[in-house]
Amino acid sequence: MTRLLYSRNWPRIIQGLVVIILLGYVGSVVIAAQWLEDIADPFLRYAAAFITVQFAFLALLLVLLLFGKHLRIKFEWRRATRVRALEELVAGNGPEQEIVAAARRWPDEFLTVVYASLQVIRGSARERIVHLLETSELYPKVLGQTISRNPERAIRAIALLGQLDSPEARAAVYRALDHRAETIRQAARKVIMQGNDVEGQRKLVNSLPQLPAWQRLVMFHFAPSDESLFTGFVNDALKSGDDNRILIALELVLTRQRFQTCVLPMELARCKNPEIRIKFFKALRFLRPEGELVKALQLGLADSDWRVRAMAAQACGQFRAAMLAERLLEMCRTFTNPAEAAHAARALAALGGEGWIRLREVANSKTDVARQIATEAVERHMLGGAA
Repeated sequence: MTRLLYSRNWPRIIQGLVVIILLGYVGSVVIAAQWLEDIADPFLRYAAAFITVQFAFLALLLVLLLFGKHLRIKFEWRRATRVRALEELVAGNGPEQEIVAAARRWPDEFLTVVYASLQVIRGSARERIVHLLETSELYPKVLGQTISRNPERAIRAIALLGQLDSPEARAAVYRALDHRAETIRQAARKVIMQGNDVEGQRKLVNSLPQLPAWQRLVMFHFAPSDESLFTGFVNDALKSGDDNRILIALELVLTRQRFQTCVLPMELARCKNPEIRIKFFKALRFLRPEGELVKALQLGLADSDWRVRAMAAQACGQFRAAMLAERLLEMCRTFTNPAEAAHAARALAALGGEGWIRLREVANSKTDVARQIATEAVERHMLGGAA
């Protein structure tokens, strides 16, 4: 049945089933109406026939559901028994011929046991399980299942082969990257990013601009902690002049939330795309600025977009740029959006010294919104909040 669901002809099969069921239903009503010849009124006769057939179908459906549930429970119990038997064979160092024979008899259960074992076992015991898999008759089938139409089967094969370190296993996983189903392609990307194939991981990183945002986030989540994997991509993207690549690189830096040795070009602070300017100042603390930091902050605080000014003000607090305290103070008094003033106020509170004193003056001013913003920043700073 599962093979039918994922076959190429399933849409035509389901349409045919709808027609057959409808014809069977109509035929059942006509036959039931002939049995009810004692009812003289045709309308009442066919209404009674319809109700009778309806109850009969519901009763049949209930019986089939109960029978199917019984079979399912019995099947699961037998499967669990076979899995336990295979686990005992594998864990007890049973004869290889006996394990291979059991694998031939119970292929699904054998793959389940092998996958679970490879996730927890290391050393020589792991090598033995890998050898059992590779010498079994199932191994060539698993290699071909990564491009199966059945997503469950393909994803299981990808996850299992991802535990191996052989060239044919890697090649089978790479073939899944061209699968027509996105879930299977994403499973292959996840396995590659969690593996040890650095070259394959670099190829995936270079393909980031072609992926939707949510898929990039999944890749960032499963990527290894080795920063060298992303350094080349981020450096090239930030200097590429391509807005999409630049945004993806900055997004990557912000997602990982750790310092990287990549150089951040200062001309991005003048980029025409406001989204790049916003992310530029948000990512400033995680990268190595190419030019003078104060000039870049001055550009941000003078930007025409209040969102850019807000992020630049936040960066001033993070870098303790005391020489820009006057500009931050001006932003607290005159602003386009309260969020802009809030970032400036928190930056002043983080600066301390003269900035702290001037911020308290704003807290005592007559402008309601500015006073409220400054008061919140002062209270937050006194309670130990971050800038």
